[in-house]
Amino acid sequence: MQIARKIIMGVLCLAALSLSMTSCTEKNEAGEYDNWQSRNAAYVDSIAKVCNSNADGTWAKFCAFNLSDSVEALTPNNNHYIYVKKLETGSGTYKPLYNDSVRVHYLGRLIPSASYPEGKVFDKSYSTYKFNELTDVPTLFGVNKVVTGFTTALMNMNEGDYWRVYIPYYLGYGTSSSSSGLPAYSTLIFDVKLARIYKYQIDKDTSWY
Repeated sequence: MQIARKIIMGVLCLAALSLSMTSCTEKNEAGEYDNWQSRNAAYVDSIAKVCNSNADGTWAKFCAFNLSDSVEALTPNNNHYIYVKKLETGSGTYKPLYNDSVRVHYLGRLIPSASYPEGKVFDKSYSTYKFNELTDVPTLFGVNKVVTGFTTALMNMNEGDYWRVYIPYYLGYGTSSSSSGLPAYSTLIFDVKLARIYKYQIDKDTSWY
């Protein structure tokens, strides 16, 4: 009788522990994006500050390609820019134009959060979560087929450049959730290597090696 009672108590304890762990997990997941808009705004402001100081000389910012300088001069806004940390400089001399196509190695993630201290990865061209240029095949797409911030980055890169690009929500998926489930007001952080450029109506063969 005592053994049976101990077994029952043990089962109940395990059940209670399981429910507790599930409850904590659900709570963490539910709170992952709490105050998401304000957190992303603060994050972009902090990146803009680092970029503007450019202490190590590797930072740059670019106004969105579809915003005129006059508009930006009238309403300066950190959300009108992408912010770039230049990781490697390529040997190319041609920057892709809006109608060109490119092959790109990339990994996209969100800003750091409780469950993802380095930012949740939402898209990548890598075969794993670590970039290996010797084995990974860069993705082919049109320069004008991605979000405004990504297009802006590509149009300022030379072949071989490897950048970390910070894209405010305004130049990303905006104030609505994306089709892939990213929450509204998300800052997008991309590690991008421009592997090859194909000029519009000139370079017909877009195959990789």
